[in-house]
Amino acid sequence: MLAALLLASCRFLQTGDPADLHPTAPGAIQVVGNCTPTCTDSVDVVAMGVAGFLVVPWRDTTQLVLTAPLFSNPSVPWMMFGDLFFGTQPDTATITRRLQAMPAANADRLSRVAAVVVGHGHYDHLMDIPPLVSRLPNARVYGSETVANLLAPVSALRTRRVIVDSTAGRDANRPGTSYAVGSAVRLRAIQWAHAPNIGTITISPGHQRTPRRTLPRTVHGWKMGAVYGYVIDILAADSSVAFRLVFHDAAANADVQRRTGEVIATMPPAHQTIAMITAANFDQPAKYPDILLAHLAPVHVILGHWDDFFRSSDAAERVVRGIRASELVARLAPFVGNRWTAPRAGAITRFRW
Repeated sequence: MLAALLLASCRFLQTGDPADLHPTAPGAIQVVGNCTPTCTDSVDVVAMGVAGFLVVPWRDTTQLVLTAPLFSNPSVPWMMFGDLFFGTQPDTATITRRLQAMPAANADRLSRVAAVVVGHGHYDHLMDIPPLVSRLPNARVYGSETVANLLAPVSALRTRRVIVDSTAGRDANRPGTSYAVGSAVRLRAIQWAHAPNIGTITISPGHQRTPRRTLPRTVHGWKMGAVYGYVIDILAADSSVAFRLVFHDAAANADVQRRTGEVIATMPPAHQTIAMITAANFDQPAKYPDILLAHLAPVHVILGHWDDFFRSSDAAERVVRGIRASELVARLAPFVGNRWTAPRAGAITRFRW
């Protein structure tokens, strides 16, 4: 990793001002939706940090969905030197402090999480799940075989790991199947990909083919594995799809985006579609997120993974290293104009219909 950083452009060691993203303040509620004449339902999407979001459907608040958050943010110097010699563990004190600062992700709500979706096994998506398990007593964790094997040492999860490899959608001919999460929520995994982190280098590639006996000691032990995006469907009382969230936690190439659009086209239509895209490495693959947005025509975009996760989560947010926020905004404009949100941890985006 050190060699990769030294060989890469210095922009990968610098973090940017988030002003171009107009981040939503912690605790603030951004309301999206013009109901005529009145609203009948809503969904809150609570930003939790990096690619973590808590999805709260108001028709049934007993079945919440969480995308894997990160609060333990090891710094660049630690990643380059300290991790090798001392290893990296979740920062439980920071996790507790950050959750206490997020009333919208309180203990009662976390206890009602029924599904945690994990796109891939890298540390910035999976490392903080084990210490969160005690707060998620009713949650199943959905992810690849690698994700399941990495979490094997967590005894409380041994019967609550769902491997999505065989049910994930691939394309129009292999659209996959959905999981029922209570009466109002459906999940479907879709084969996705992970753009290189730096140049042509993807950090911690590979798979965890067998169950681990202990959790990884270093960040590099958290292998990427197969990568998935997810469709989170919120159902209306008549079982139609009132609201669809299309989530992924890594940038991907044009072909992957196209095939994702094919899979979603085979699914029941949704009244509203929201795209939850990742800002990190957005400029590495060609035409990201252009192809996906063209297929989905979303009413709104939520930016995830835009904050610098090599910086303390207690510090003021900066833009993730290696990207230019102004370029990302320009890329979104032809598809959604200004209908996008970059929420800070603790901010709420409320969708009404």
